[in-house]
Amino acid sequence: MATARERIIAYLQKHPEGVDDDELARALGLRQRQQANAICRQLAGEGLVVRRVVSGKIHNFWQGTAEPEISPPPPQISIPEGAPWFWEGNVQAAVVRFLEARGYTILCQADAGRRERGKDIEAQTESGLLWVTVKGYPQRALKTMPSTQAGHWFKDAFFDLVSWRGERPDVSLAMALPDFPRYRRLAERIRWLQPVLKFAFLWVAENGNVHIEGSL
Repeated sequence: MATARERIIAYLQKHPEGVDDDELARALGLRQRQQANAICRQLAGEGLVVRRVVSGKIHNFWQGTAEPEISPPPPQISIPEGAPWFWEGNVQAAVVRFLEARGYTILCQADAGRRERGKDIEAQTESGLLWVTVKGYPQRALKTMPSTQAGHWFKDAFFDLVSWRGERPDVSLAMALPDFPRYRRLAERIRWLQPVLKFAFLWVAENGNVHIEGSL
């Protein structure tokens, strides 16, 4: 079955006059206009689509080759040499592999090695968008014990979810963490909020396996 990206490319190739996001969503039966918008912005970033205003609305014009490009590789992140499995970038990479195996397209991901800000992972399937906040586990530092620092990082991740839910009530949310007892205990304290915020935990094991708690 063709992905939403492939269907959008095929449709744009047949409509050189340009198509706006709303029309794309209606024509292809996409559940959300934002899905068409996200994919078209991704294609524009790859130089395959030009987006320009026509009669007050942004239209998408195909500029690529005749054949659609299928499933482009996600952007790579910088992983420091010798980084432990629970370093944030390694946790993020494990989640990206997990999501791709479940049929997600990775729209973008922050580079943990360069401490890029913003959403750590933005992914999408036919059912909609997913935003993931990712944290690693701190190594021993001079001033702060790892368990104390982990508490600060967990609170930061939780604030991401609260802020994002206010930004987009329709997007799926998840918090990805290395599977440490400290994080498990903290997760139990906010478990009652999962039905309210509608988010999932993604627990990453040392072997790279990912376990979901909640619904994506």
